Amino acid sequence: VGTAIRVEHVRATPVGGGVEITATPPINPTGHRLTFTVRAIDSSGRIIALGEIDRASIDRGRFLAAASDLER
Repeated sequence: VGTAIRVEHVRATPVGGGVEITATPPINPTGHRLTFTVRAIDSSGRIIALGEIDRASIDRGRFLAAASDLER
């Protein structure tokens, strides 16, 4: 599940311009926490945004059971 997103927008992209977004897998995951490095590049090859996305690895069954309890 996602836990946080940090993004710095560094350059504008013209209306109609293409943008490619990539995420690099974490090199040193810590326990159940994973931090991915992300970047957005416009169609001219310029970086327009940089950031990180934090995710947590969870037990799916426990998560769904807890979510079900919240619906009641």
